[in-house]
Amino acid sequence: MARDLVTLTAADGEAHDALFHVDDRATRVRERRSGRRTAILHVHGIMGNFLVGTLRFVPGPLARGGYPTLVMETRMGNVGQLFGGAIFESALADLDAAVAWLCEHGHDDLVLSGYSSGAALAIRFAASRRPENLRGVVAFGAPWGLPESMQARCDHFGSDPSYEDLAATVRAAIGDDPAAARPDRLFVIEQSRGPTRRPGDSEVYTWRTWWHSRGPEAEAAMTHRQIGGVGVPILLIQGTNDPVVDPGEAEALADVAREAGNEDVEVALIEGADHTFEGAEIATVETALRWLADRA
Repeated sequence: MARDLVTLTAADGEAHDALFHVDDRATRVRERRSGRRTAILHVHGIMGNFLVGTLRFVPGPLARGGYPTLVMETRMGNVGQLFGGAIFESALADLDAAVAWLCEHGHDDLVLSGYSSGAALAIRFAASRRPENLRGVVAFGAPWGLPESMQARCDHFGSDPSYEDLAATVRAAIGDDPAAARPDRLFVIEQSRGPTRRPGDSEVYTWRTWWHSRGPEAEAAMTHRQIGGVGVPILLIQGTNDPVVDPGEAEALADVAREAGNEDVEVALIEGADHTFEGAEIATVETALRWLADRA
C-alpha cells in the first residue's frame, strides 16, 4: 500500500497538505467486482492532525479494502483557529479542491467522511455542494452541532469565561460585520473540555474563528440544521462512552435526516468506545467497511 503526500490549493489560494492512502491491487479488484472506482475523502477534527482520532487508524484499512482514501488538512485545523483563518463556511473551498483532485485522478465516485468537527464539515459540504458523484457520507463522532456541543461542555465543566459571557463579549467585539472583524483577537477558554485549567482541558480561538464555528449564530456548523439536506446514504458511527459527544446525538441526527426524507440512515454504536475510538479500532473499521460494501 502506498501513501502519497499531495498539496491541494483551494480556489481562494489557500494551500493544504493531504495524505493519499491507496492500495492499487485492492482498488483494481474492487473495480472489477463493482464497476466503480470509489474514493473516500476523510476530514480531520479540531486538531487537523493525521494522528488524532479516526485519522490514525481508518485510512489504511479502507484503502486495503479497495477504497483509496484522501485525508486532508483544512483551514479548520488548530493553526487556523489561532491565526484567524478557520472560518467554517470558507473551508468548503478546501473540500472542493480535494474532490476535484480525486476526480482528476480517475475516481468517479465519492464517499465523504469526517471525524468530530470534520464530520460536521463533511455533512455541511454534502448538504450544500451536493456533488453528483457522491454515494454516501460516513460521520465518526458527529456532534448535534459545534455551537451546541461547546455550550454543553462549557456548562458542564464550568468554563471560564462561560459560553454566555463569551458570546456577549465576541458579539460586541466583532460588531455588525463578523466576516470582516478587525482587529481579531486570540483568547483562551479554560475548563471547556475538562474539569481543570490545564491546557488539555482548554480551547484557543480568535474572535472570528470562534464566532463562525462555535458562536450562537454559526448555523453552518450546526449539524442538525444541515443533515436534512443530505440526500445520499448516511452512516453515523458513535462510541457509547464518548465524553465529548453524547451518544444520543447520533440517533437525534438520524431522526432529523429521516424526517427530511432520507430513507437510508444508519446509526452504529461502538460499545465502550470513547471519542477517539481507542481500543475499538477493529470494530469501528469493520462497521465502516460493511456499510461501504453495500453502498459504495
